[in-house]
This record gives sequence, structure tokens and C-alpha cells, in this order.
Amino acid sequence: MRRKGTMRPWMGTLLALALAAAPAAAPAQVKKVDELKYPPLPRFNVPSPTRVELDNGMVVILLEDHELPLIDATVRVRTGARLEPQELIGVAQITGSVMRTGGTKTMTGDELDDFLEGKAARVETFIGDEFGGASMSCLKGDFPEVLKVFADVLRNPVFAQDKIDITKNQANAGIARQNDNPQSILFREFQEIIYGADSPYAWSETYATIARITRDDLVAWHKKHYHPNRIVLGLAGDFDTAQALELVKATFGDWAKGAAPEKVDVAYNKQVKPGVYYIEKNDMTQSNISMGHLGIVRNNPDYYAVEVLNQIMSGSFASRLFSNVRSKKGLAYAVRGTVNSDWDHHGIFQMWMTTKTETTGAGIEALLEEARNLTALPPTDEEVAKAKMGILNSFIFNSDSSGKILSQQVTYEYYGYPLDWLTRYRNGIEKVTTAQVREVAAKYVHPDQMAILVVGPKEGQDKPLSTYGTVTAVDITIPEPPTARAEVTDETKKAGAALLARAVDAFGGAAKVDAVESSLQKASAALKTPQGEIEVKMSALMAFPDRLRQEVVLPFGTMTTVITPDDAFLLTPGGTQPVPDSRRADALRDMRRNPMVILKARKQPALVAAVVGQEEVGGKTLQTVQVEWMGDVTLLGVDPETGRILKVAYEGPHPMSGARGEIVQMLSDYRDAGGVTVPFRVEASFNGEPFMTATTESVEINKPVAADAFARPEPVTAQKDGQ
Repeated sequence: MRRKGTMRPWMGTLLALALAAAPAAAPAQVKKVDELKYPPLPRFNVPSPTRVELDNGMVVILLEDHELPLIDATVRVRTGARLEPQELIGVAQITGSVMRTGGTKTMTGDELDDFLEGKAARVETFIGDEFGGASMSCLKGDFPEVLKVFADVLRNPVFAQDKIDITKNQANAGIARQNDNPQSILFREFQEIIYGADSPYAWSETYATIARITRDDLVAWHKKHYHPNRIVLGLAGDFDTAQALELVKATFGDWAKGAAPEKVDVAYNKQVKPGVYYIEKNDMTQSNISMGHLGIVRNNPDYYAVEVLNQIMSGSFASRLFSNVRSKKGLAYAVRGTVNSDWDHHGIFQMWMTTKTETTGAGIEALLEEARNLTALPPTDEEVAKAKMGILNSFIFNSDSSGKILSQQVTYEYYGYPLDWLTRYRNGIEKVTTAQVREVAAKYVHPDQMAILVVGPKEGQDKPLSTYGTVTAVDITIPEPPTARAEVTDETKKAGAALLARAVDAFGGAAKVDAVESSLQKASAALKTPQGEIEVKMSALMAFPDRLRQEVVLPFGTMTTVITPDDAFLLTPGGTQPVPDSRRADALRDMRRNPMVILKARKQPALVAAVVGQEEVGGKTLQTVQVEWMGDVTLLGVDPETGRILKVAYEGPHPMSGARGEIVQMLSDYRDAGGVTVPFRVEASFNGEPFMTATTESVEINKPVAADAFARPEPVTAQKDGQ
């Protein structure tokens, strides 16, 4: 509740601005918008917080705001993923996450959740590319108690192993999906092209780097980087500055100072290699295009003129790129261009757009033309004036809350910028001249030095990409996670071949197994989802060895997935959707792990089967057969008495979340189906947690397969009048 008679100074200014923005009364109604006259906007002054450095080196920035009985904290820690060793990419992100979820020496992560929920409070931690971060929010009355817990999380995390495992699974799920979104691919790979593959600014986690990360690595990272003299703590809210500062000193003051922060000197290419870079992605119907080179560092004296240039390029609907490329030429779904700046290293100058595949070349030419026109048709006085007005009119919205102001101040402190940077920014923009904007356009935009990246399908482009320079193919294949392989010998391979032969007999014999060309299986399944268990009906048509059509009946309709070596798509009530290449590859691997597929391929020289151990399952001693084939490893649990395969285990993606882990399928209830004996029940688990039980209702072997069963439907076109 707002106190009577109180108002934040900047909220009063906002009201004044709103009133000032209303047109002054005119003696006659104007006929054109250009005739409207506005009085000048009143000056907006950004509140100045209090800055204090504690004896142990922690910097504290405080900003009072008595509008609501709330207190927020934000922290910057001198660390970041850019400091990771290449073999442990991902350790910073996982450390930043598990600091909070893994609990502290006095409170488990779950107990911490309960405590904060009871207080309607929040504590979060993370580590990004350039810094570690933490935040806290609570009611004013709970501030002392919540601040103590906040400090405990920063100082005494225990990194519980179960929470590490969860976070690593989430990281692996992200890796599995990293090639699903074309724009994510575009920005990720463009950053590598500009900064160079050897630069931490271009690195991404892999299954291998995530697998290497241990709890000891997290403990060591925290021990090295989390010290008070590496921390900036900001507080904003309903407190008295002197009292809040004393509470901070009592909470953090006994934290011993660590070694002085090292100077950050991260390597990256200072000169881009011009040319055309291409990523073939055929599960889409448009091209994503990016081009550019290095940008500037934010402390560059030309920064303000560059900001105005960026506004002219693509800062509004009236900007050059939007008006010319999107509106007039109709080439872009989305288009943008900026000379980016980072706080302590060069940003990237980047122009990007999405366009139809058949206008890929036209899109490239349009972006290049706009880049050249920044000097050939230099910004006019009118463009500069409108750009400055747009920036200055939106300036207030960057500072319309104490939280925004505090976050900015903490950032300035972290990177060593003056705390009056916001005021300097406004003054700097106001002083920019047309001549300066023209100068920076020629100085920082170089059409002849562009690296051009295209992500999209190979077929249908209007011009060869080689029209614009030497084409370099970019490989975005996701390296497979390291898989444990047991050592094999001639003796174990001989035993493995014998067990596979035994399994073939159990399935009906070599003649029957080799004669299987297709199967149509209908089943009911219970699936465990985050929302609870659901029952579904499903059918799977498989043409061996690598074509699958699977239909799942859901409450809102039938979802059909089709996978072949050359195509993958999803049929939904809303139409046909492409399946990302990465998911098609995973589905093809899953098919190769089907026991029937393995048994049919048993004579292939590339398939190596070896007995590597045994285990007790359901009161039976199963022989474990390791099958290596086409780069994959599958473990089969075979009952030596009957020859039946009762267990299939492998490392793979969860079918719903995409997280990587151990998938185990327990097979049972073997029955005859057209002369072949197959399991009618499958129970599947992921990392030991059950997620599906499927009961087969019928199996048809070698039923004729329709010629179009695996074909993508032709697109529906509107009929002409009278047809």
C-alpha cells in the first residue's frame, strides 16, 4: 500500500512527462500531424544511489524506494563462463544453478524452497558468460532473515549430487535441442565465425564436456571465484540506508577477502575472414541470413554516434531496414541490423533477416545494399533528428523503477564504468551531430569485409551462394555423448555371436527373422508426464530396417510421426510440420536398437556383438551382450536358457524432454505373431525412473505397406473459382 502523501521522485517526473506530452491547446484544429506542436520535455534526473566499499572489498550500492514494503537485491560476481577451460565447458552454468538448488550447510535445497515459499520470498543464482549473478526479493519485515539465507547460499553451497545430476540432464537436453531452432543456430554459429572457434565467446557445451564435470569441479569453481572482494551487491527498496548497511556488514563483514580478481583477457579474432558460410537445414522452408564483422567496445568515444546510427538502421518501424527491406521490397519476415558493443570487449556488427528460400539471394543483396547506402546515401539531418528523439523519448523507460536503476548501477560498477553513465548517455546522445553519424557509418560498417552466414534448405534458392563469395560449409552435427564400451576379445565376440544366434532361434528361427520386412503393431500405453499419467492408443508401422510411421491418439486428435533416412515430419490436426534433423537422427538410432533390427543385421561385418557380463533381473541371470553398430552401443540382456531378449539398455534422449540419460526397456509376455515370437509388453525407464508401459494388442507381420505410407503429403492449394 502506498503511504499517503509520498511518491517516488521519478514517478512524479513520469506524471509530469505524461502531462507535458499532451498537445497544447490550439486556436484552430490542425489538419496534418506535422502541424502539432509540443512543449519541450522537462528534464528527467536519475536518482543517485549510495556506494560503500566494505573492509573485505565487497562493494555495496543502496537505493531507497519507499513506495512498497519490498526489498530487492542483485549481485554481480567476478566470474563467468568465458573463464572455463575448454574441456569443462558448462561447469560455470552448472555451478551457478546448483548453488541455489543444491542447498547450503544449514538448509537443503528443498528446505530452502519451503522457507522462501513461506516468506513469499525469492533467491536465485546463475553464472552467465561474463559474470556470476544472484538475486533476492522479500517483504521489508523479512529482510534480516532472508538476507541471512541469501548470504548462506552465496558463501556455503554444498552442491548436492542429486541436484548436479538433474542440472546435467537439463544441460544435455539443451544440447539435444540446440539445432532445432534456425535462429538459435544462426546466432550461435555466427558468433563462432566472428570470434573464432578457439575463443570462449564461441564455445558451447557438448555431451563430453558435461559428462566430465564432477562435484569437485563445482566446489573448486566456487572456492576460486566467490569472495567478497569479487562481489558487487545492490539493494533497492523500503529501507533506511544506514540501517541496511549495518545489516549488510553484520551479514557479510566476516567473510574473508580472497585473492585479487584477475584481469580478464579473453582471446578472440580481431579480424573476420570474409566469405559465405552455409548451414544446410532442410527441415525448414525459409532462409535465415546473417552478415557482419566485429563491432565496438562500449567505452569507445564514438559509442553515442553509433547508437544513433543503430536507431537509423533498425530502431523503429520507420528505420531503413524495416522500411526498405521488409515494407518496400517485401523480402523479410524479420530484419535487423546493429553495430553492437560489449562492456569490455568488441561486440559484433550484425545484419540479419529471415526470408523465403526462393528470395535468399535477393535478401543477401538487399542487406548488402543497405550496408553500402549508409555511406553512399548517408544519414540525413532529418533521420538523425528523429533517431535522437526516439532514443531520448524512450530513455525514461530504461529507468522507470528502482530495480532497473539499481541493476544498471551494479553493472557500471562491475565493468568499471562511472556511476553517472546513464546521465552521460543522455547527454552524449543529445550532442551527436549528423556529421558524426556519417563518420561512424563509414568507420564501423564495411560491406567488403562481411562474413555472410545462411541457414536454410539447399533446394529452391534463387541464386547460387557462390555468387557472393567462396562458400564454406559449416558442420553443426552434435557430437554423440561418450558411451562406455567394454573391452572385447575374440572369445567374448564368439560368445556374443552364439547368444545372438540363440536369440534368433527364440524369435522363430533364421528363416522367419530374415523374412520379416514389415510389422504393424497396435498398443495401449501409459505415459508418465509432468502433469500426471496419461493413457494413449498408438500404432507403429515399421518397414525394416529404417522407416517408421507412428500414430498416437490424443484427446485433441491424432499425431503421426514419420521417420525415414531422407525425411522426417509430423502430421497434426493443424497440418504438416518438419521434424528437426537432430530428432530424425535420434529416431533412426532408436530403430537400430530394436531387437528385430539387430537380429536381422547380425551378419553385417560392422556389427560387433560380445558378451561383457551378466546381471540378475527378476530372479533370472541374464547374459549382457554389448552390440556395437554404426557408432552406437546397445546392451542386450539375454536369458541363456530361452534365448529371449528381456532387456535393452542404451544412452539416449528422453522421448518427451530430450534430456540424455540411460534408457532401459524391459521386454516380456512373448507371443507368436505370424510365425515370429515377439514381446507384447514393454516397460521403459529413464535414469531409473519409469516413464512408459506399453501393452501390445496386435502385431501383423509382412502386411502389405501402402506406397505412400512414408511419403510427405502434398501441400493443399486453394482451388480456383468454379473448380
